[in-house]
Amino acid sequence: MRRPFHPLALRAIASRPLALRPLAPRLRRAGRAAAGVALLMALTLPAAAQEKMTWHTQDGSDNAALVFGVPESEEVMVFFLCKPGAEGVTVQSMIGSKGLERESAARLVLSGSGVKKTFAGKAIGHDENTHVDVEAPARMADVKALLKGSGLLTIEVKGARQQVALTGAKAALAQFETACKGER
Repeated sequence: MRRPFHPLALRAIASRPLALRPLAPRLRRAGRAAAGVALLMALTLPAAAQEKMTWHTQDGSDNAALVFGVPESEEVMVFFLCKPGAEGVTVQSMIGSKGLERESAARLVLSGSGVKKTFAGKAIGHDENTHVDVEAPARMADVKALLKGSGLLTIEVKGARQQVALTGAKAALAQFETACKGER
């Protein structure tokens, strides 16, 4: 059992400069506070935000997709979709927008690798939520030009702008291009 400090000893410790006071009690308090803050942050972040978004491909029986998002989830920022053997690609932002009505004409601007492309498309809504995204037709050449470099890809729609890293985009793009050609 620990004996309490004598009042005179407590006064002597309190009168010392902060640097000379015992560190252990302060470190314990600081450690508990830091652990509490870390736990609070982990609990308040959505589960998908705790997972890393990456460039990856998804192959279906009748289409292929190049996606920037959390694999095997619905947390996606942008994706490109093609039907194997068909011309053209569809690009869709998943960053939401402000001021767009569902089914109205909309622009999607992508810039990366020193290239800026504007795609004319339409605003689309999702049944499960109220945000509106933009979908537009594109060409494979545009996708290749935007994703060939390093750095960031900027996604812009009315009222929203987001940047995503191009790290890993080249490898995923090569798989996507092969799948779009029908060479699985």
